[in-house]
Amino acid sequence: MESAKLHDWLQIIGASAIVASLVFVGLELRTNRAAAESQIADGIAEGFLDINVAAMSDSTLVCIWSVGLEAPERLSDIQAGQFSMFMRGVFNQYMRVHALYETGLVTEDTWASVASTASWLITTPGGRLFFPSNQLPGHFADAIKPYEGIPQDFMLGRDLPTECT
Repeated sequence: MESAKLHDWLQIIGASAIVASLVFVGLELRTNRAAAESQIADGIAEGFLDINVAAMSDSTLVCIWSVGLEAPERLSDIQAGQFSMFMRGVFNQYMRVHALYETGLVTEDTWASVASTASWLITTPGGRLFFPSNQLPGHFADAIKPYEGIPQDFMLGRDLPTECT
């Protein structure tokens, strides 16, 4: 009889230990997910920061970007190549954000901001020239469609520069 009671108590203690370890594992998973989400947010911010720093530190690049979006025929061959590479870098970052959004690691607000800019960029004169030969992956093109028609203004209402030097 005494042995049966001891056995019952040992089973209760064992079950309690299992529950406690599962709670601990759950808390660790939550902590790890929060850390991963924080790293992802930092990575996204860093990617956009690199693009912004490149633009802020080089007025010629900003000129090429602005003219390339609105009047790409005014770019020299070299400038058109620079515009194309910058556009590719921007869209690589946008597609990275989309992949993270699809996995639930980026919020709807973040994705909406990126998608509305991406959908606008492809409708600019420069975007219309760039994208026929640089196809967007179908899933990405479909994902930005709901955000079409949201106007953007990189020039803040100012006229385009006449020359990029």
